[in-house]
Amino acid sequence: MKKAFTTCFPSSAEADEDDDDCLDDAELWNALPVDEEERLNETLTSKSQHRLQCFAHTLQLVVGDGLKETRAVSSALAKASRISSLLHTSTSFKEEFEKEFGQRGVPASVVTRWNSTFRQLKSLLSCDYQTLSKVLDVRGHRETIFTLREWAQIKELVSILKPFADATDLTQGEKVVTISAVIPCVLSLNHHLENQKEGTQYLVNLIHSLQRSLQRRFKGIFVNVKMSQPETNEGILPFSDPVYVKAAVLDPAFGFIWIEHDVLVDDKLKEQLTMEVKNLILQEAEHTNMEQTGHGDEEEQIKGDETGLFLYHKKQKKSTHFSPAAQLNHYLDNCDGQNCLLFWGMNKEKMPSLFQIAMRVLAVPASSAPVERVFSHGGIIMRPHRSQLSAIVLANLIFCKCNTF
Repeated sequence: MKKAFTTCFPSSAEADEDDDDCLDDAELWNALPVDEEERLNETLTSKSQHRLQCFAHTLQLVVGDGLKETRAVSSALAKASRISSLLHTSTSFKEEFEKEFGQRGVPASVVTRWNSTFRQLKSLLSCDYQTLSKVLDVRGHRETIFTLREWAQIKELVSILKPFADATDLTQGEKVVTISAVIPCVLSLNHHLENQKEGTQYLVNLIHSLQRSLQRRFKGIFVNVKMSQPETNEGILPFSDPVYVKAAVLDPAFGFIWIEHDVLVDDKLKEQLTMEVKNLILQEAEHTNMEQTGHGDEEEQIKGDETGLFLYHKKQKKSTHFSPAAQLNHYLDNCDGQNCLLFWGMNKEKMPSLFQIAMRVLAVPASSAPVERVFSHGGIIMRPHRSQLSAIVLANLIFCKCNTF
């Protein structure tokens, strides 16, 4: 296919060469051989090709929905932003602040990033209330002093939003498995909001708003775990793809623990959900039995060799592969919070069918943050004074930058 963009402006010589190209020629855009074109079309139309929503972005929308309907903390948020601004604009206030609290700053909040506001409030709470009020009073900023009610509101807000910030950070990693944390995070956040309803005094409306948005934007998950019912003619629900369920179970850090603790239904429905998830994994595992049969043939050949030293060692090499159901039971008996990558690296020979499924589903990223970082690295490398970089060199530099440990 004709290259659409280049990393630098073409020289005059290159422009002369391109004058002969006829971009209106239909054959120019259909240069693939017939077999390759059929393979490409089959891949593009395959049922296995799905677009998954970015978990971090959806979670940000949930928090945004909650904050929009809550005006009780607007005064406290305004004062927090004012203190952060003073630390960046007033030298005298900054000196007094650092004298009392050390080299500690209050980060500025960004409108498009709710977690920046969370970090700002969390940083303020690390300061002593009386001392902070004294510093503001001494430097002539009495109007910025928090009332006791506003300080309590900030504490409640940080307590409510902390799990949301943890879930966002957890699912934006580059070199770790993230897709398996989607369902446990959503259900744990819903359980967290249920528990917060009892002890919250000022921000009850925020909790209800967050929970409604969470259950609406992740409705596919709540339907799959039988905590909600789909409506008629609702279409494809968000986050309803079975890859989320399979990934959560096949990560030894979670297994089926999330069903026991965070699926808020009766025990009978929990057992039914557990059986359905097991059957879902076993159905996919049946397609990997051919590879196990191949290994078995090689081992039978070893067994047939009845000559040589240490024959008992050769007999011990007889295939120990279990059926997919036995592999799944063995996995559930042994998964106990281990690191996902290390666990499957050590058990790929013992559980080959499950290993193939795990490699497929656990490789899916939960959010688009790693991809966005690739573009950020490209923007840093491709500076104006390096505008003559070729596309190949730029691609190789970005590849090296994004694949260093």
